Amino acid sequence: MQNTSRRFGLRAAAYALVLIFPVAAFPAAAGVAKNVILMISDGAAWGTWDLASDWEFGEKGHQPYDRFPVQLGMTTFPLNTAHAPTNSAAPMAGYDPVRAWDPAPNPGSVDGVPNFFNGYAYLKAGATDSAAAATAFASGAKTYNNALGVDNFGQPLPQITRLAKGLGKAVGVVSSVPFTHATPAAFGAHNLSRNHYGEIGRAMVGEGPLDLIMGGGNPRYDEDGRLLASPHFANETGPGGAYVARSTWEAVVDGSAGWQLIQSKGDFAALAAGTLNPSGQRLIGVPAVADSLQVNRTQAVQGADPANPSGVAFNPQVPTLETLSRGALNVLARDPDGFFVMIEGGAVDWAAHANNTGRLIEEQMDFNHAVRAVVAWVEANSSWRDTLLIVLTDHGTGMPMGPDSATVPFEPIRNHGAGQLPGVRWHTNKHANEIVLLRAIGAGSELFRARLAGQDPALRTVLGFNDGSYIDNTTVFAVMKDAMQPAAAPLAASQVQL
Repeated sequence: MQNTSRRFGLRAAAYALVLIFPVAAFPAAAGVAKNVILMISDGAAWGTWDLASDWEFGEKGHQPYDRFPVQLGMTTFPLNTAHAPTNSAAPMAGYDPVRAWDPAPNPGSVDGVPNFFNGYAYLKAGATDSAAAATAFASGAKTYNNALGVDNFGQPLPQITRLAKGLGKAVGVVSSVPFTHATPAAFGAHNLSRNHYGEIGRAMVGEGPLDLIMGGGNPRYDEDGRLLASPHFANETGPGGAYVARSTWEAVVDGSAGWQLIQSKGDFAALAAGTLNPSGQRLIGVPAVADSLQVNRTQAVQGADPANPSGVAFNPQVPTLETLSRGALNVLARDPDGFFVMIEGGAVDWAAHANNTGRLIEEQMDFNHAVRAVVAWVEANSSWRDTLLIVLTDHGTGMPMGPDSATVPFEPIRNHGAGQLPGVRWHTNKHANEIVLLRAIGAGSELFRARLAGQDPALRTVLGFNDGSYIDNTTVFAVMKDAMQPAAAPLAASQVQL
């Protein structure tokens, strides 16, 4: 009982900080959404949001999304955890709040990591991957892990990007990791496997509905942004290689694919400042780095910087996710009918898989700064009556909790003040089936409340987050669809390609 009281008391302080900022600071807005912006911090567990805020501000409650009027939990489980179609519509995964928060001791382990409590053991099983989760957002359907825009029979699913395109809107994807990676790919391609990068890139560039693509995966550079003697390409079909096939890349570079390519940090900055106006209708931006923007840079090349959470200096030749986001909004907003864009902080997940606290904080801060930039852009160039902004994650990764969470069930991250690494203990290096956090504001955001899936009291009593209400991840698609076009007709099969 003493441990439980301590756990709840620590969370209460964080909850009080959020209440300092009234919801009225961001008024709710009804009506049809001209613009829809979906921002995904890939792999952000409950503790991930806390880690970044503790480092940057020394306390919670200072992020723009902390004051959004819609604050909900969200379940993320897939249809099943297979890696290929099983040709069944029967759900094989789920989420049970009672089991998820069970504090009873558990003597077992997973992958050599002790479970400590039944709740921890439960959360380590049945988790989604980013492909199935992104498909749920993009298409509103549960599917198997590994699937990109296809159901468990391998059939293509309608995507929110194609719906938006049918409404005359510009559509785009932005990511801090390769643009062919699972999350952006689910909005621009259909494939039986997320690992078929060559096929995925060809579909996104040559067949998809996208007008704008921004992300890593440049085949000419290494992780520190150094020019390679020979480019690294993905296989044209199947898995293997890097992130984009030679044929796709060469068609982009020579212009035959119909895209304008930018790669330099200066061009991204000019795009964000509004001083670079793309000449073509479609724009692809691939910074000069092999995979992610910053998470895989090395100290041997970049040097040390004790002011950064990781202690490693940033690569100065690579733009931030904030810069990419502002540039993308400037380009897409040229369409008078509005736009849809997905913006992903993809390397949050990469750092969490590595249980690297410093780099996780850097990546989550980069995402947070992008959120601030998007909020500022909306308030300067649009309004919350015209724009829907959703900030969420696709799943938790790593289960970061407090340093005593082996003995104190669900102990929160321990705040050590601004500029100091918080106290943390990691409980896995994989995804978790935890309930995650969603925030939303603007046109259509009120639609979430009409689609609640249930109540998880621990959202309030343990995390100090909301009243316990939660949705399922498939609801995100439904809300975005109805916000853009109330009572919209379903997409015809002819509008979907595999």
